[in-house]
Amino acid sequence: MSRRQTERGSRFRVDIEQEVRTAAAAFRDNDVEASTAIAVRLWWSSRLRGRRFAQLLRQARYVTQERISLGVVERGEPGRREAMPYFMAVLRDLVNQDRRTPAAFTNPADTSRGTGAEPPSPVAPYPSACGHPNL
Repeated sequence: MSRRQTERGSRFRVDIEQEVRTAAAAFRDNDVEASTAIAVRLWWSSRLRGRRFAQLLRQARYVTQERISLGVVERGEPGRREAMPYFMAVLRDLVNQDRRTPAAFTNPADTSRGTGAEPPSPVAPYPSACGHPNL
């Protein structure tokens, strides 16, 4: 790993840790350091770019905050707090979805297949080439 890659990785690690600490404070986490370590481990094992992972952290925080405001997830009392585990579960789901998304898409040139006429064959390349006026 080059020096530049190491510097970029460490910069994103700081960003990711800060995002987790922000979520931990918002969701009254019982163990901020453990949550931070879990998120960093998830980032490294996901093989996502640091910037993308930080975006997913913000998205997970937003989703969790919305669920709290709807009353689905409770912040709870010490020892019974549910928001941070919910946040981590949302984050894992977002990471898994993001990792599957690129494989689900195909080359844009391939997306036209099956939606229209078959491509011309080498024998008769284009209907207009055969000289028929209605084609």
